[in-house]
Amino acid sequence: MALSLENSNLVWQKTKIALDALAAGPVANAAFRALKEKLAGVGGNPNLQFIPFEGTAADDASGTILADVACKVYGIYTKKTATATDAYLAILDDATDDTGVATDVRMILPLLEASHEITVIDPAGIAMGTGVVAKSYTDWDGTTDSSAGDAPNGFIIIGAA
Repeated sequence: MALSLENSNLVWQKTKIALDALAAGPVANAAFRALKEKLAGVGGNPNLQFIPFEGTAADDASGTILADVACKVYGIYTKKTATATDAYLAILDDATDDTGVATDVRMILPLLEASHEITVIDPAGIAMGTGVVAKSYTDWDGTTDSSAGDAPNGFIIIGAA
């Protein structure tokens, strides 16, 4: 999906709603409030895009395409479902699929317990040269896809490259 940037205030409203819906902890809420303040204060208040994702799993055989153009990742929130199976959420710099898991991975977020949550914040934005694909695996090296019931849910906030 191409970038569909909007006023950051709308993105922060969606972020708050999503954090509430996912029952995010106080650390995640504080981290996104701090990111909002940083970007609004000295970050130039860029237009952003909020992109939710659910179960980036085996039934999305090649991953979930979150963006298919160069962009910057400012924040990610992900929460494991209430299952015991390990899940590793891979965020790839790719516009089409997860076939470059060995070369395109920019981060791997290990969700090893039921309802485990992870927040990633980068006020400068993590540069993604071609796009963003999210995919969940049951192993850290991306060889075994997660099932839909074991994959995490969450959202990503991106901006223009």
